[in-house]
Amino acid sequence: MWITGRTHMAKAIILGMAASAIGIFSYVQLGVEAKIMWAGPNAVIGGLLFGFGIVLAGGCETGWMYRAVEGQVHYWWVGLGNVIGSTLLAWFWDDISPALATSWDKVNLLNTFGPLGGLLVTYLMLLAAYLLIVGWEKRFFRRKNQAIGATTGETA
Repeated sequence: MWITGRTHMAKAIILGMAASAIGIFSYVQLGVEAKIMWAGPNAVIGGLLFGFGIVLAGGCETGWMYRAVEGQVHYWWVGLGNVIGSTLLAWFWDDISPALATSWDKVNLLNTFGPLGGLLVTYLMLLAAYLLIVGWEKRFFRRKNQAIGATTGETA
């Protein structure tokens, strides 16, 4: 998305999240207990590590596995780093979890804003993410068209 301007997958993920939100909301309203997790630095740190890792490794968890089995030797190093990192996290989790996750509040929008308010806030955040993606897409292609026009001598 950031490099090529292709935002189809990001839009699809947001639309999928919107569809799943109403499904999960209906289950919670029927009495199924919601699984609420901590909102702490763990989310930001994990997201950044995942983002950088997936770019540097050239793929996701499943991707490095099948590429390594295909014989792409550089993915063996990715796998080794993945195993070492996961092992270290599991080893030290009891020591670092209070600072990163478990001592932070669990955020439940349904409790904070009420059932319909929580659903509305969820959809407003998804709409904001969707609009940011559409804005990025338009900005990317506007800059790309200006760059093409500058090289060909045309004005946009």
